[in-house]
Amino acid sequence: MKDHLETAPVIDAVRNQGVCPFCQLREMVEKQTVERYLGGSVMEPDIRIRTNAVGFCRNHHQLLMAQKDYHGYALMMQTRLRTVAEQLTPAVKGIAGISLFGQKNASALQRQLAESTGRCLICENMADTVSRYMDIFMKLYRESAPFRADYERGSGVCLYDLPLLIQKAQTHLMPAQRKDFMATLSRQMTASLGTAQEDLDALCSSFHYGSEHKNNPRIHEALERAVNLLRGKTF
Repeated sequence: MKDHLETAPVIDAVRNQGVCPFCQLREMVEKQTVERYLGGSVMEPDIRIRTNAVGFCRNHHQLLMAQKDYHGYALMMQTRLRTVAEQLTPAVKGIAGISLFGQKNASALQRQLAESTGRCLICENMADTVSRYMDIFMKLYRESAPFRADYERGSGVCLYDLPLLIQKAQTHLMPAQRKDFMATLSRQMTASLGTAQEDLDALCSSFHYGSEHKNNPRIHEALERAVNLLRGKTF
């Protein structure tokens, strides 16, 4: 059962042709994680300890607020703010002396602020989980001919996920399979980049009076697809 629960999301994402499978998985993990942090886990000691220590990025604060669980969110932020205040109050009090003691003190404060506010628990959880899903992807590719066929019919991945996928292939696949995988990946990415460029060129041309592309339905979402290819699912 555990094996099925871990492999099923990867299989489903690969079968959804035309969209980066790891962007789909990342979006799924993000939704589940945001909901979990404002569910019963709000009062779980280990969750609160990690929340207090790490916090969230601006985007995930917005998603947490959008859940409209103001009580749970406020409880999390109450202890998170207390933790940050305890860490930073001595440094903040020292701001008045920065002009006297120079760049060394300013740099130390900047480092401490970055360490206290520069991480996100949800982002880190998403990165760890997607990395694990890539391991599962490689296991399925290695062992399942139907899965390989499904993957080869797809259009590859976004450029954001491409480097880690290549790295995983180096460590998980034997030389012969790795050669086939890389050839497929190269074909997919070349085609995806070419199609995205053609569609975006057509979209830009469509703004000109009398353009032949003005009523082309394929280009209506060309801008969104181009950004999603460049940076991972954004729109």
